[in-house]
Amino acid sequence: MGIVIDHEARRHAIIAKSIQLFAEQGYDGVTYQKIADSCSIARTTLYKYFKNKREIFNYAIWEVANILIGCYGEILLSKDNVVARLERILDAVLRLLFEQRIILTVILDYVLAAQRAGHNLERTIARHTIGLRRIIHRLVVEGVRKGELRKVNTRLATELLYAQMETAILRLTVSQNADYHELSAMLHQTIESLKNPAPRSHART
Repeated sequence: MGIVIDHEARRHAIIAKSIQLFAEQGYDGVTYQKIADSCSIARTTLYKYFKNKREIFNYAIWEVANILIGCYGEILLSKDNVVARLERILDAVLRLLFEQRIILTVILDYVLAAQRAGHNLERTIARHTIGLRRIIHRLVVEGVRKGELRKVNTRLATELLYAQMETAILRLTVSQNADYHELSAMLHQTIESLKNPAPRSHART
């Protein structure tokens, strides 16, 4: 009886090994052969799963994106109020950023290398981030309409909240001094500042 190979498990293992290599040697420093060697498989076997290292890199990014998409769907369909859904979604993103610290470093290295080579990745980056921006904006607009949030410029409020995620990425990849609890507190403080104050009850005279 032949050996049964779990191809999906092998695909995930290849991605995980590749990310580790990218983090250690930089995107440009990793070759297709190095990936094959790291996975203890032949190049011909690796070709059955991925055409090149760029495809491996893209699959890694989309895997993370798909995790977030699952979180978005579950939270958006919940019966929580707008503020609670907004907090849950941004907290889910923040947690995932910390869990995926290695791939964030790889992405930053890749973007910087592409910029040095004269490639403009603005459209690529926008494609990966526009979903989160749209969800934040949708919730902010709904929150203002329902009176849960103050009557603010919804576009600027969206950018303010999204900037919290960019701050987390910067600290995780560049300054290396990211603290989850501090960033979470900053995020919740920002949302708190956008909330519509509850009307005060008039004291009886």
